[in-house]
Amino acid sequence: MIYKLKGTLTSAIFVVAVLLALSLVILTPMFSMIILAAVFAYVVRPIAQRLQPFLRFQSLAILVAMVVVILPLIFVVLYCIHSLIESAPALINAASAANLGNATLDSLQSSPQYLPSSLLPYLGSVSGVVETVFSDVLRGVASYLVDFVQSIPNLALELFVFFAATFYLARDGDRLWSYAKMAVPQERKGFFQNLVRETDNVLKSIFYGHFLTAMLVGVISGIGFYLLGYPYALFMGILTGFTQVVPFIGHWPTYTVLALYDLFTGNYIRMMVVILLSISLSVLDMYVRPQISGRYADIHPMIFLLGFICGPLLMGLVGFIIGPLVLGVAYAAILAYKNSRETMDPHENKAETEGNKT
Repeated sequence: MIYKLKGTLTSAIFVVAVLLALSLVILTPMFSMIILAAVFAYVVRPIAQRLQPFLRFQSLAILVAMVVVILPLIFVVLYCIHSLIESAPALINAASAANLGNATLDSLQSSPQYLPSSLLPYLGSVSGVVETVFSDVLRGVASYLVDFVQSIPNLALELFVFFAATFYLARDGDRLWSYAKMAVPQERKGFFQNLVRETDNVLKSIFYGHFLTAMLVGVISGIGFYLLGYPYALFMGILTGFTQVVPFIGHWPTYTVLALYDLFTGNYIRMMVVILLSISLSVLDMYVRPQISGRYADIHPMIFLLGFICGPLLMGLVGFIIGPLVLGVAYAAILAYKNSRETMDPHENKAETEGNKT
């Protein structure tokens, strides 16, 4: 018994496992940034491979690809923060001018041709709920901005780790994969090959099918908001693209708020145009998203919904990206296991079952 215990404690696998576990504990403060860097390295690497024949040096091609991919995202985030800070007083003044409590009810009662009279008694409570939600959202945004400013030193360190990890994972990711393949037993290589293939399909489905569709909806919405005369059209287009990624939610929150605002302020023609634009984007989403996603992997929308909800609760803002990706990769692992079992020889399947029993 003691001999077996000594053999286990001094085995190479045990030593490597303990050191890897300790390494994970040390990396815990930056673990989310490393995972996020791996995601961006997956996007940066193919772009860098296309740029390398023109730039000659691999490191330079990776740096240029990182600028192409990450710099627009940084601009979008900074612009959104600037727009939130700048628009907060204007939103408060607009809410006060619209008087969502009393003026709304009076204006709608004086214009009964637009709404049935049976709905007028309920408008007071509805407008009160809208006003309360609006003020709560503004307070939440202000509190988040204060916390964000206080966390700038830690955020700078996280961004440094993110950029460094993205660069090295994009450049040396093949080495990590070679180490992983070395640790896989020969009889399990078929499963891991299926896992890599299915994971690649899931990631392409997420990036091309969902993020590309959200980007298209955001651009169309931003142009539409600008032509309709809404202030902060670019910011609202970005917000629409962000909500478009989330299943069952889509672009409707932004369009609903704008339609209600036009309804309360009496701009009924623009309200109808906004509703028609929203319906058109819904039709576009129902056609484009399945067409692109279906080429790679058909992922159930509930997986994305849980990822978008649970990811930020666990990891903060980066959870919006990491949450759906982790659940998507888990879905790919299930598909890979299913495919490996279906393609496995019956004698191998029987041997594996007996091995699991023992």
